[in-house]
Amino acid sequence: MKNLVFLITFLAIVLQTKANLVETTCKNTPNYQLCVKTLMSDKRSGRGDITTLALIMVDAIKSKANQAAITISKLRRLNPPAAWKDALKNCAFSYKKQVILTASMPEAIEALTKGDPKFAEDGMIGSSGDAQECEDYFKDTKYTPLSKLNIAVHELSDVGRAIVRNLL
Repeated sequence: MKNLVFLITFLAIVLQTKANLVETTCKNTPNYQLCVKTLMSDKRSGRGDITTLALIMVDAIKSKANQAAITISKLRRLNPPAAWKDALKNCAFSYKKQVILTASMPEAIEALTKGDPKFAEDGMIGSSGDAQECEDYFKDTKYTPLSKLNIAVHELSDVGRAIVRNLL
């Protein structure tokens, strides 16, 4: 019985520590709710360091950016409206071929794992800007098929940047 009480107490302390780090970190970001939701959904957030929290955000950004790249690829194959063709081509370049998935996020991962948060911040800034740029490519159309994903990548990147700034 003593062992069970000890285990329950220990687990409560671990969960409280995880929640405290996440809450404290997220209070310094531009989107507290998104930050908490993203970090608490990943079991790695219990490791207890800010670098791990930043890496969780990188993974969340990569996931949304991959969804955007897949959506862009599908839309391009479906003979999109003429007004979308250039926008989709430019967005494909931003998401997959150049910046977010092949440069910004790998740069952020490498920088975080090597203890150089300045370059991780640069990666977050890059992905945020590229998602916004993709959204802007559609400004002359009535409908933007990537808005949800662009906004998600932009917001996650801004949250990730704020978390990385804790390491500077």
